[in-house]
Formats: sequence, C-alpha cells, structure tokens
Amino acid sequence: MFGKALGLMKKPKKTDDQSTGAGDKSKAPLGDISKMLNASGRIGLQMLQKMATVYSKLEFERFMQQPVLVGSSIQAGSLATQNRHAKDELNKTVIFEVDLAETVSSSSESLKHAIYPLVTNEYASGPVNTFSIGRVDGNDMIMPDYAISKQHAVIEIKRGNYILRDCGSTNGTMLNSRRLDKKPVELRDKDIVAFARYEFSFLFPDSLYDMLRGS
Repeated sequence: MFGKALGLMKKPKKTDDQSTGAGDKSKAPLGDISKMLNASGRIGLQMLQKMATVYSKLEFERFMQQPVLVGSSIQAGSLATQNRHAKDELNKTVIFEVDLAETVSSSSESLKHAIYPLVTNEYASGPVNTFSIGRVDGNDMIMPDYAISKQHAVIEIKRGNYILRDCGSTNGTMLNSRRLDKKPVELRDKDIVAFARYEFSFLFPDSLYDMLRGS
C-alpha cells in the first residue's frame, strides 16, 4: 500500500516555469490523496509517517493540500441507554452524559490513528467546498457512533479559510472546550475540536508534518 502511495507521489518532470523558478507554488500536487482514504474518510497513520520521512516538508504540504483532523482523546462519560432496544430508536442519536468526576479526557491509542484529511468523499452528498461530519453514509467524515448525529457538523472551505458550524447536533460541537452555538467560527491551526465525546486536533499540513516527524 505504501509503495502504491509513493507511486502517486512521483515527482513531476520540470517544466520551463519550474526551471526558471516561476509559478512553482501553483503546480499540481504530487498525487491524489483522495485515492488513499478508506470508506470513512480516514488515511493511515503509518503511511503518513513513512511519507514524512521520505519527502521534504514542502513536498508533503503540496501533497496534503488541506488540513486534517487528528484524533486525540475521548471525553469521559456514558451513553444514555433508555429505550435503546425499541426498534424506532435504533436510528436516533443517543445523549452523551459527561462524567463530572473525571476532569481529564482519556487518551485513546486507536483514536490517535484516526486522521481525516479535509477531502470531499466521492460518495458524499453535501455541497461543493463543504466537509461534512456525521454518523451515516453521505458524509465526508463518517463516525459510526450513536453519540454522533447523522449530520453532526460541517467545515466550509472558503478561500483558504475553514469555517466550522454545528448542524444542530444532539451532543454538540466544541472548539477549544467551548460549545458552539448557531454562529459559525473560523478554525485555526492546532485548534481542538470535539464532536460529542471525541476530540480532534485541527492541523495544517506543516503542523501535521512536524507531528509525524516528532518535532
């Protein structure tokens, strides 16, 4: 799989513009990252780590193009279980109840392997330049957990800006420990975003590269 990924990232031949140094930043990316995502919109951590050792930061940034959401921790608490066996309740989002006795979120090794580039899934049903997060198929980032709403939140990509908006989710969306209301907010590098009980770091490609390299 990694060999295939490296094949996607073959260095292009130099054009006249490149040989003179003109227009280098506007060149096409080294490969198509969308071909490396699984059905949930995730990309493999080990694959990215190997890429970070093979390619320079500039090459890595050109390949990634967009920021990523990197899983970091899970908030302590429990899911409400009442009526969970009723047939008409199976498709409903479950309320997540925070454990107030736990002041620190628990680290999750499996969640740290969850890296979601802000790349539109070819099967997603949302509008162009919108990255959707939710529990069911049709979202760009699919999290099959009943604490996550069917359409939980969206990130709108506008001219290099990334605008986070909650979609009226049951358990809410948080930015740097503050729950969002109906007003969209702009994301910045290294912000902490939480969907229900799951926390993610929002990283631009250069910060992701540093993380993968252990900087």
